[in-house]
Amino acid sequence: MQGNGEGLVSGHSTGRDHAPLAASLAGRLRDSGTPEHIARLFARVPRHRFLPDVYWTEDRTRVDWTEDPGNWLRTAYTDQALTTQRDDGRDDGMGVPTSSSSAPGVMARMLTAARIEPDQRVLEIGTGTGFNAALLSELLGARNVATIEVDEALTETARTSLYTAGYTPDIIVGDGEQTPRPASVHRIIATCTVSRVPWSWLDQVRGRGRIVTPWSPTPGAPGGVLAVLDTDGSGLAEGAFEGSLAFMWSRNQRRPEGASPATDTHPGHVENGTGDPREPWLDGEEALLLSLLMPDWAFGMRRKPGADEPHVWLASTRCGSWARLHADGRVEQDGDRLLVQEARTARQWWRSRGEPGVDRFGLTVDRAAGRRRCGSTTPGTSCGPPTGSSPETPRALTAAVSGARCWRASPHAGKAHYGSVARCPHGRPSRSWTTSRNRSGPRKQRGRRLGFPHRKSPIRLPNRGFPLRRRSRKTA
Repeated sequence: MQGNGEGLVSGHSTGRDHAPLAASLAGRLRDSGTPEHIARLFARVPRHRFLPDVYWTEDRTRVDWTEDPGNWLRTAYTDQALTTQRDDGRDDGMGVPTSSSSAPGVMARMLTAARIEPDQRVLEIGTGTGFNAALLSELLGARNVATIEVDEALTETARTSLYTAGYTPDIIVGDGEQTPRPASVHRIIATCTVSRVPWSWLDQVRGRGRIVTPWSPTPGAPGGVLAVLDTDGSGLAEGAFEGSLAFMWSRNQRRPEGASPATDTHPGHVENGTGDPREPWLDGEEALLLSLLMPDWAFGMRRKPGADEPHVWLASTRCGSWARLHADGRVEQDGDRLLVQEARTARQWWRSRGEPGVDRFGLTVDRAAGRRRCGSTTPGTSCGPPTGSSPETPRALTAAVSGARCWRASPHAGKAHYGSVARCPHGRPSRSWTTSRNRSGPRKQRGRRLGFPHRKSPIRLPNRGFPLRRRSRKTA
């Protein structure tokens, strides 16, 4: 184990002992279900030694060590994300958060999901403050930890904090999506959101490893999910989403792919309603689910000069379709895809299935797939509005929430597609499903590649380095 930094000079002489605060934080994590071997890391690694003199809390409160050292230290050991950089370090920006020390509860959740075993080597994408790299070094020893950061200034600050606290992992300056890295690893943990899981991550993971990353289907979207992907060494990675979470975007993917429609662009379709049509997109959870149900589109907010409130814009990433939704009930659309109608159909379908959460969906990344479906129309239709008088099921989710049998997913060209943990609509298992479990009988293993589980208690399967969870056979 590494040193925990006690007794080292950090420049933050608050006159208070941080140990009780760290122990209290670890206790709260333990009480919330964090495994003991993960929770105790937060008692041993001093979080405050990886924070700058000034940071911002989740409610954007500015916390300055020079003004109130005691409050600065107490806040450092709360379970919340603390913004440590804004506007990529520029002084003339708008105050947009661009780097942070993640909430300890989220960090513990990701470390737990990674199922790290002794002597495994871990690569962290996004060093940030260096606190997570310190936790990994405490868990595995610094020789088994590598961390990469694209921002050179952040890298040097993290390097100083890590070395001062007694941790010496391999610290690399570069693009975590493209920069060649040393020897292969067993686990990759990304601390930034992506919508395109880089092929290089699959190349980097050794054999049957695991990638844990925040992921969102819409580039630049404010929310995302935790994707836990198991690799098989052949360029395939897939797994279930383990709840929602929000991280800052990878700098290569932070901009939406769809072009925001100009405020003066004339629409081909206009309708007036009584409610606020922006409502689903102003709710982070619902906007995320709509993104899962309607692939190949982007959204955002924009204010027209002279308008009292901003409007929500939608744009297809596959064609020129767009929509604007205004607070006064106006809906303006244009293009081959009527995006608002697609969203209404998807929302109605989602509600008719009992409003399943994001943990009922999963992600597959496969080099060999070679194709991508629009995912929002009936089979045989590419990037067009639903047809017919009755609501139709979005194509990508035809199988959703009807059971737990196979994955219907296929990415291409580095951009991952997604499907649901559901019964195969074609009446046969997908090619990635080769292990099944029947509650009333023994497990049957049909081959080396394993099916990816749903949610239940851990089981250990042969020739795997980490436990999986049982897959539920119940229907929704």
